[in-house]
Amino acid sequence: MFNPFGMGKDLKGMEKMVKPALEKFMKESGFEKKEELKKALDRIDSLEKKLSELESRV
Repeated sequence: MFNPFGMGKDLKGMEKMVKPALEKFMKESGFEKKEELKKALDRIDSLEKKLSELESRV
C-alpha cells in the first residue's frame, strides 16, 4: 500500500544509496568538484611562480 508520509524517508534512503555511486561515476568520467579544481589551479600557480623565481636566478 502507498504511504505518502513515508515517501520522504524512502527518498532519503535512495539518495544515500545513489550518491556514492554517482560521485564515483563522475570522478571516473573526468568530472571534478569545483573546490578540488580550485586547489589544483592554486597549486599550479604557486609552482609556476617558484619555477620563474628559480629561472630568474640562473
